[in-house]
Amino acid sequence: MKKITFQKNTTLFVVFIFLLSVVNSFAQKKAKFNYATAAKKEKANYFSIVAQKKQELKSYDLSNINDLKEYKHFNRWKEYWRIRVNADGTFPNENTAFFSAAILTKDGKIKTSKYAAKSTAEPWNNIGTNDVPDSNGYPNFPQMGRLTSFLRIRHATDPTKDVLFVGAPNGGVWKSTDGGATWTPKLDMIAGIGVTDIKTASTTNINNYTTKPIYISTGDWDGDHVKSIGVLKSTDGGETFASTDLTYTLENQKLLGDLVVVDDNTVFVGTATGISKTTDGGSSWNQVFDAQGGNANMGRVAVSGTKIMYTGYFDTAYTADYTDDNNWNFVDGSTGNFDKKAVTVGEDGEFYIQDMSGQIMQYDGATNKFTNVGTIPAEYNSQQGYNQALIVRNNFVLSGEFNAGHSSDNGANWYRSLNGYWTNSSDDGNYIHSDHHRLGKLEEGSLKFWSANDGGLNYITYSSNTDQKPTIEYKTAKTIVTQHFSVAINPATNGDDYVTGNQDNDGFSKIGGTWYAVALGDGIESAINYNNPSIRYATNQNGLLVRSDAGFKNELNGDYTLSPAGISFNHYMELDRTNPTILYMNADKGGKDKDDNPNPTGIFKITDNGTELTSTMLDAGNPAHKFNTHAALILAINDNNIIRKIPTDGSTPTSLTGAQNLGTGVNIESIDFNASNPNTMYVTTKGYVDGKKVYKSTDGGANFTNISNNLPNVIINKILLKQGETNETLFVATNIGVYVTTNGGTSWDKLGAGLPNVDVKDIEINYSSDRLVAATFGRGLWDVNVANSTLSLENNSIDTSLEFSVYPNPVQNSNLKIAIKEGLQPLKFEIYNVVGGIVKKGTVSNNKEINVDQLANNVYLIRLYNAEFNAIKKFVLAK
Repeated sequence: MKKITFQKNTTLFVVFIFLLSVVNSFAQKKAKFNYATAAKKEKANYFSIVAQKKQELKSYDLSNINDLKEYKHFNRWKEYWRIRVNADGTFPNENTAFFSAAILTKDGKIKTSKYAAKSTAEPWNNIGTNDVPDSNGYPNFPQMGRLTSFLRIRHATDPTKDVLFVGAPNGGVWKSTDGGATWTPKLDMIAGIGVTDIKTASTTNINNYTTKPIYISTGDWDGDHVKSIGVLKSTDGGETFASTDLTYTLENQKLLGDLVVVDDNTVFVGTATGISKTTDGGSSWNQVFDAQGGNANMGRVAVSGTKIMYTGYFDTAYTADYTDDNNWNFVDGSTGNFDKKAVTVGEDGEFYIQDMSGQIMQYDGATNKFTNVGTIPAEYNSQQGYNQALIVRNNFVLSGEFNAGHSSDNGANWYRSLNGYWTNSSDDGNYIHSDHHRLGKLEEGSLKFWSANDGGLNYITYSSNTDQKPTIEYKTAKTIVTQHFSVAINPATNGDDYVTGNQDNDGFSKIGGTWYAVALGDGIESAINYNNPSIRYATNQNGLLVRSDAGFKNELNGDYTLSPAGISFNHYMELDRTNPTILYMNADKGGKDKDDNPNPTGIFKITDNGTELTSTMLDAGNPAHKFNTHAALILAINDNNIIRKIPTDGSTPTSLTGAQNLGTGVNIESIDFNASNPNTMYVTTKGYVDGKKVYKSTDGGANFTNISNNLPNVIINKILLKQGETNETLFVATNIGVYVTTNGGTSWDKLGAGLPNVDVKDIEINYSSDRLVAATFGRGLWDVNVANSTLSLENNSIDTSLEFSVYPNPVQNSNLKIAIKEGLQPLKFEIYNVVGGIVKKGTVSNNKEINVDQLANNVYLIRLYNAEFNAIKKFVLAK
């Protein structure tokens, strides 16, 4: 990552020139198109917004950290909504799935039952990452993931007995009763909805907190990726939460901001239209301040005695006496322009704000006006208000944005004491993860603070006002809130090796029982060579493909790389099912490169010869989106519901057009097909189109049949067919978990027990151990047993006496022998590897032996079948 420094000693002339450049830079920032705000306007259209922003991005310099940050934020936003928006580009309620699956009542309240109907009682197991990975030599290493809020119930004498709560935008609420040494999740039933703020009354302490109310403001005010379902309340020490009377229905699509808990029953919360208040513990709410607009989104708050100040998207609201509901007013100087602000109270009891430019201002209650304080921190970047935090303690000022720094002279000069891009001891400050959402004081009158940021929760201690290298302690190593984009598995029996791609926290690779950091930025895709699991691959947001032959252990940046052209920020990669030295990546970026040359489109076929990665293009000129590969064939989703059938040997591709007849507003998103019979294929659709989620074709894509049936109206990220089964067993990764059908879509059920209701981005099957692995966006990695017996499937044999066995097992020579009842009709066989690829097939010979000499040592499945018989056995090849 690029090192960024503050100017510490300079002449007045240089200061003048520098400040002038900051002003000019800010003017340019203000002129940039705010896509997030545009999306909130009436009749906003996703496609128009994306087109306008993409045009603007052409002028960005991605070597500039500020441009790069905005580029990444926009592309995350674009991908989040791409799969959710309606076909006409209008924006739906992101929480539709929670209503459709009856996790929420129609008025937005949490149902008492935590999970929907399950297919089995088989439990999901969390498999990591359960602690911060080994930094692997990475100075600004990844951490567990983004947090938005923090509540500390302090022990009088022993910080290791503090009760702590943190909130995550996609991971719910986490609680620690030992000062942060261990953590447990407390809101998994709505983990995907997230938390903006969590607070309790000032009278709550370590002795009474189990009976005192704790309030939660739901949603994601900072990122606006998830709308709120209202305010929740716990009366049992944060073990469980229930909805108050402030709830939002499916139609509301509102955000909530921060809370002010005056006492057990009196609570304020910022809303989309102003400020609401309850005096009866949430049984009823009234709006006490009308912001005169439906999109004001009053969010951040500070309190001084009976005074409260809220800042929102546009304006600032203030009351000198919160007991008087008629005392609220706009602060003079509010412009009505989009300008989020951090707000805090200084040791002097006065209010201070910091706007999106970085300018700090002090409020004068007598004149109802703000006056500027100090200078703008160098290279200040709030990312359009995504991360803003401020603390003022006499002349000590701590300012958090994408990076963070402090001033010891009331903002006249700044030090980069909190450095998200720290590389060594000669750099400014000490390392802390970037993107600071909240800052707070750990102890009044001291220089001890906390930060909730995109890496987690940190405690920060300055030895003095001028300390440029504070002590930083990471507190949330045990919170499993990592936002995964993808997962790759080592599919060996009892394999416990993985590679993940993570939003804003690089990549993680587990080998030999230890997780290691992989330097990526945003990790997107991942793969593991199933014949040699030490060989691994990962990609980042720029389409850079990184390869390691040591599982990335001691190879932070891999051994060699490839940068194919035309790769989108969010892209897809698959390992060949029968040759693990071949990978495929889709190119669908389109447009032109920096030299004004057209970007290539199609599927890159990438070969790893052990010393370098090389690529050739399949189906050049046809943009490929999500795709899947089996049996020397790729099926890739093209534009306009066309499916491209692409032979991996370079033969001429063809177009399958049957999906164009699915109807208006139905657009396909993901695909899988039967390796044994590629004419049988399955597609899922994007968006919230109820009853039109999954389709099946049995004639090679000429016609499709709707098999959605009782599947809720969910967002489906991926469909996966369990290969080699007579019963059609399909899994879909959705934004509230994983659903399964074992009868080809006649009925669907929630898979397993215990998986949080959270966005599942990727799923993979370990065929050798019959387990499905799920990568979630905000709650880590999980797996569950998907053996036939746990899915209520029996051996699919018409005559259950027709069993067979294979020997020797392990096979230590070239021949696999089969023992089976005589006199059967001719039997066919298919041998599947650990990733479901068919590596050999044919007819069982009279001597009932199959030569497996050409197969690599590994675990395999053999399927025997005819018109009356179908069964599967596992064998190990150990030549």
